[in-house]
Amino acid sequence: MDFRLHSAKSADHALEIAAGLKEGWRYVAGGTDLVIQLRRGVRKSDDLIDLSSIASMRGIKEDESGFQLGALCTHKDIELHEGLSAAYPALLAAARVVGGHQIRNVGTVGGNLANASPAADVAVALLALDALIDVKGRSGARVVEIDELFVSSSKTTLAPGELIERVRLPRLTGETHSAFLKVGRRKAMEISVVSAAICLAFGANGVCEKARIALGAVGPRPLRAKAAERLLEGAKIDAELIARVAAQARAECTPRSDPRASAAYRSQVVEGLVKRGISQCVRIS
Repeated sequence: MDFRLHSAKSADHALEIAAGLKEGWRYVAGGTDLVIQLRRGVRKSDDLIDLSSIASMRGIKEDESGFQLGALCTHKDIELHEGLSAAYPALLAAARVVGGHQIRNVGTVGGNLANASPAADVAVALLALDALIDVKGRSGARVVEIDELFVSSSKTTLAPGELIERVRLPRLTGETHSAFLKVGRRKAMEISVVSAAICLAFGANGVCEKARIALGAVGPRPLRAKAAERLLEGAKIDAELIARVAAQARAECTPRSDPRASAAYRSQVVEGLVKRGISQCVRIS
């Protein structure tokens, strides 16, 4: 596992370094996924650009529009930020079950997104929360809706050389509640067999005005069950509707069997998780 490590002092410096390297280089920050992939030979790279010293990509900020998470924000940072965890319970729940303490201390939000694993817990939570991704490249900056970021396993819509600078979460208004649940062979410290994040906004009359159902490890990318969401929007939620929505969410999945679980098991589990997630949000409201 031989490579050259280049330390970037700013986002622009990282882009400048990248422009001068041959094809095959990689950005790295926490390195929790990339280092394992390099050791196993899944990925090969002669050059790594270290982003960990870029101060502007660290920290969590709040303003009237919501919260901004620097791409170098760790899962532990999310756990410890009271305002963020109170506003977005689904994100807190997801961050708490990403690996063990060592992984959460160094693993970053930007890396979780850029790695584009279908089973990425934080990515699934951010998908349910309509996160916006600030991206920077040699041609300038742009904003990507998180639902447009993922293509398939390990593939994103990021152009060559682009990097994630920050993640923006819109401020939730009124009666909006979220939940995250996962099933793994050992729950925490285990890649999700299935995960689900739910975010529901209710009007004064108890009607669901907006619904987001994000699912992990049941397709080639983190996905939204959009037809299931539409069943909730404009309706008062009861047990019968929850059952219909969960069945619809199951129908929108395309799980595959692997050594961790069969496709049939994943389909069964996702229906149960969606039921539980919606029920949690309804009880809170």
